[in-house]
Amino acid sequence: MTTRAVRVWYAMTVTFVVMIAFAGASVIYANHAARESEQKWCGLVTTLDRVYTDNPPQTPVGRDMAAQIRQLRIDFDCP
Repeated sequence: MTTRAVRVWYAMTVTFVVMIAFAGASVIYANHAARESEQKWCGLVTTLDRVYTDNPPQTPVGRDMAAQIRQLRIDFDCP
């Protein structure tokens, strides 16, 4: 291989590694931002779930809403 070919391969390899690093960092940041956003809702979801547990809804719509709030609390991993 000529010196120029080695330089081209080196440049391509470095570019590929940098692209993979940026892609990985983007995924990590997006997951962190999504988790943080979910945690901001925990206070409201937990309060609603407690209210529905203390005073169970009487209507089918209310029971469905209570079930969905409980599932949100589980999905968001709220305390």
